[in-house]
Amino acid sequence: MADFNYQLGNSGKNTRAATWVGGIAAFLFGTPFAAAGLFVIWQGIKKISRGDSGQGVGILLFGSVFAAIGLGILYAAITAGRRQRRAEAQWNAKTEGGTKNWLARDDWAAGKIKSSAAAQTRILFIFALAFGGFGTAMSFFVLPQEVHGGNYKALAIFLFPAIGLACGIAVLRSVLSRRRFGECWLELAQVPAPLGGALGGLIQTARPLHLEQGLHLKLSCLRRNVQRSGDGDNVSETVLWQNEKVLRPDAPLAPAGPAGTGIPVHFDIPAGQPEATLRGKSTIVWRLEAKAKMAGPDFHAVFEVPVFQVAGAPVAAEEPDPTAALQMPVDELRREENSRIAVTDGPGGREFYFPAARNIGVALSLLVPLLVFGGFTVAARRVFADLFFEIVFGLVTLVVFIGCFNLWLKSSRVTINASRLTRVNRWLLFARTRSFNAEDIDRFDTMIGMTSGNRAYYNLKLVLRPSGSDFAAGKNRYASTGERPALKFKIGDRRGVTLASNIASQPEADWLAREMTRALGR
Repeated sequence: MADFNYQLGNSGKNTRAATWVGGIAAFLFGTPFAAAGLFVIWQGIKKISRGDSGQGVGILLFGSVFAAIGLGILYAAITAGRRQRRAEAQWNAKTEGGTKNWLARDDWAAGKIKSSAAAQTRILFIFALAFGGFGTAMSFFVLPQEVHGGNYKALAIFLFPAIGLACGIAVLRSVLSRRRFGECWLELAQVPAPLGGALGGLIQTARPLHLEQGLHLKLSCLRRNVQRSGDGDNVSETVLWQNEKVLRPDAPLAPAGPAGTGIPVHFDIPAGQPEATLRGKSTIVWRLEAKAKMAGPDFHAVFEVPVFQVAGAPVAAEEPDPTAALQMPVDELRREENSRIAVTDGPGGREFYFPAARNIGVALSLLVPLLVFGGFTVAARRVFADLFFEIVFGLVTLVVFIGCFNLWLKSSRVTINASRLTRVNRWLLFARTRSFNAEDIDRFDTMIGMTSGNRAYYNLKLVLRPSGSDFAAGKNRYASTGERPALKFKIGDRRGVTLASNIASQPEADWLAREMTRALGR
């Protein structure tokens, strides 16, 4: 990969402005450090010249540190514009004037990308050292005194070594997985993968891969935001689009290299999504992930792939999916993932039951922020007596509580026949029922709802046909009888009525939409 800086902004004009502003701010910040350091150095030299070498040398060293920091900041501020222009020139030379940005990365230009799972392992290793080291030190040197003094709340210190241990186990599993399967590479069939076309290629392992369960392939479009602070960079990612396929355990995977295995990849890419970006604090990342559970270390590979708008590329993928015959049928996939969504034939038609607490992992993970913000709310009221923070933390706690309440206690039952759809949402003793005539139903859609990390959960939507005839009927009624139609206010999702939410698998969500369409007799 090129060694020049990618963080140059989204346009040359904005980049130059940001460089000037940053340079001026750095110059103003560094000047007091440099001036104070040089003044202290001068005082140290004067001390030494008067014969007080011991104190003078100490003052001289102290001033040198301040002067070095200040002069370094000033040098960086003065040369910022030159470095930015050099980096911009390198960028333009690599990308043919910014028209082929994927050429900025050597692995993208070559069409062969190394898995970045090892980089994630290094981050986990740092977390393991930080939490484990801090927690162990606190447990040995602070905890005994606190517990002896009756402060049993200090036992919460054990959370730090526990987190460190969990990160350490994840690091160990990742290292063992790398030793078991070797380095993984993705060789692309086309560079770049065009929006509106398809991403195709072959994942190659260095050692044999013998599947024991389904192999999950997931392509995601993510918006990554980087917020710089004194504690470092805070990175957050939001899922914009995602597609997932699962290959059968008995899928005939071809050999690759002298001893490895080849995993074919094919994903249609919608034309309406953003292309990958390499520069700026907010970037678009296209990520391909391959995972398979194994006896022992699991298989896991991650690749950032070049997806760009390419002139002359087809609007939609024209070739059939070459991996279709290798994919696991939905029934088998639902059995493998232990889906708790039940589909049965009842007296009223086809029934789709979505039980409460079907995603235990997500429901449990939401309990943690509920307890944290609830604790902040109590502390703001009883300890600090601050009404503002009590209201803020109370509102956040309420929002998290509603989400947690729905995950644990909300169940949905959808009954469909050729003439009607009935949806019943139930929260323990409370229920809400809505019905829709079949002729008012346009289609069923799936879309991303809640996200947890880089995993998206899907909502199943009922899209109704436009009801423009209601206005015409009301107008005719007023013309003939003088009766004004009742004034109605509607607040809802214009994209459709949510029939069920938090479906963990996109293939299952798409299958449910098709089964509901069949239940209508279409």
